[in-house]
Amino acid sequence: MLGRLLEFHAQDAEERLGGALLRWMEDPLRPRSPEGRFRINPILVLFAAIGVLAAGTFLYFSVAHS
Repeated sequence: MLGRLLEFHAQDAEERLGGALLRWMEDPLRPRSPEGRFRINPILVLFAAIGVLAAGTFLYFSVAHS
């Protein structure tokens, strides 16, 4: 069992960072479309939208009301 675990972790060390990042960003419920197109995680889209709204609100109140 220890040998199999070491072999599993050795395979992870060879993995590229880009592939791991894409897998992290994929939608866990529907990872790929039937055509093989990438689907982004909806939670990440929500966080990005909230971040853009927060940055826009900050810039509006810090620049427009100076």
